[in-house]
Amino acid sequence: MHNLSDLQLISFPSFNTTEALLVVYEGDKKVPFTINRLFTVKASQKCTRGFHAHKECTQILIVLNGECKVTCDDGAKRKEIILNKSVEGLLIPATIWAEQEYQPGTVLMVLTDKHYDENDYLRDYNEFLNFRNNK
Repeated sequence: MHNLSDLQLISFPSFNTTEALLVVYEGDKKVPFTINRLFTVKASQKCTRGFHAHKECTQILIVLNGECKVTCDDGAKRKEIILNKSVEGLLIPATIWAEQEYQPGTVLMVLTDKHYDENDYLRDYNEFLNFRNNK
């Protein structure tokens, strides 16, 4: 079972010129797993999303534009992390509850090591706590 000490901020290689910033997200290099799924969330207004944990899936959250406050919870403690750089990602291992508070215009990219599986989700906080306590 993972805890908050297993969260990692990962710095990705970047190449900055006067014209553009190129950031590289490679599986099995800086991304410590093979990327099986990539999706984005674009917030049109301030909102909070997430409110779940995964039983097995590990993910990395990267803000491509804007700012996102991520609150992680291991059932005993909570930790807040502000993401606002495309060259930095937050690795969230399985069994950690996460919530994301988006500012308007924020674009979040998520890399995962598993394909989507609804059975992997713990969407109710009490169910999450029971899952952690029974493992």
